[in-house]
Amino acid sequence: MKKEIQTPSYQTLLKDFDSFITVRNYKLGRGGKMHQNAVTEFLMWMEENGITKIKEITSTEMILYYEYLITRPNKRREGTLAEQTIKSRLYSLSLFMQNLLENRSIESGFYIPSYGGNGTSKIRNTLTVEEIKLVYAYCENDLESALLSVAYGCGLRRSELESLNVRDIQLSTGELIVREGKGSKRRVVPMSDTVIESVRKYIHNERHERVLNSEHFEDAFFVNMRGSRMRGEHLNDTLKKMIEQTNSYELVQKEITLHCLRHSIANHLAENHAEIEFIRRFLGHTEINTAYIYAIKNKKRNKITTFLK
Repeated sequence: MKKEIQTPSYQTLLKDFDSFITVRNYKLGRGGKMHQNAVTEFLMWMEENGITKIKEITSTEMILYYEYLITRPNKRREGTLAEQTIKSRLYSLSLFMQNLLENRSIESGFYIPSYGGNGTSKIRNTLTVEEIKLVYAYCENDLESALLSVAYGCGLRRSELESLNVRDIQLSTGELIVREGKGSKRRVVPMSDTVIESVRKYIHNERHERVLNSEHFEDAFFVNMRGSRMRGEHLNDTLKKMIEQTNSYELVQKEITLHCLRHSIANHLAENHAEIEFIRRFLGHTEINTAYIYAIKNKKRNKITTFLK
């Protein structure tokens, strides 16, 4: 890799970043040089791979850069970069993106992977909008349609799907209530028209038939053939079956889980310029920077209405 940044706009961004970390005291000790070196290497890698405008950086480039980072040789000793070094580089990039968002060099940001150690990443496989539509098209019953609609369209965690009750579905207002999410946090999630219709059909048809012959009253939203609450493992197995129904080798190889659907909707919201605060509340995150860093522009409910059409 060359030693200096050639692109004038990148040179300017690097100077701006230097001012950014100076004002916030990130340059104390060895930190300043570490952050500068990390961002310099990042921008030079982008240059060498034909990305000369900061707004051209997408999740694809970030994944490729991450793969480069965890496999590139260590310049001071044998082997690759140490785990702590990789984590520090990724942290420096999160500061850089914060600076880019603040000075409006970018309107919506790229996500930054979290390093899992042992050469692994916490990046989860996700589906594209077209792949979501494909799975939806191959749903064989109302339960499958409702599961995809709620897991993806509402971004629920597996545990939240399992504990969801019928009383948590407010069809009249188009809202879904997560009464106790991660950290015992309650949140209200908006439902798109497509999600509302899938949920309505499931409640009035398949779910109604399943609980009709049940020996006890069950308020659970997702119920099995005996009318009892479906557990998380059963819901995941149902999704796996739905993926296999598409006969798509590529989809099957992705090993998609319910939590992957949650990350998929987060990606799609970010790509459609949803506000970072909206995404945070939509997913029930305590902090903005969690597994991914999502960036923002407009907070509009219709951002979640187009994906399942």
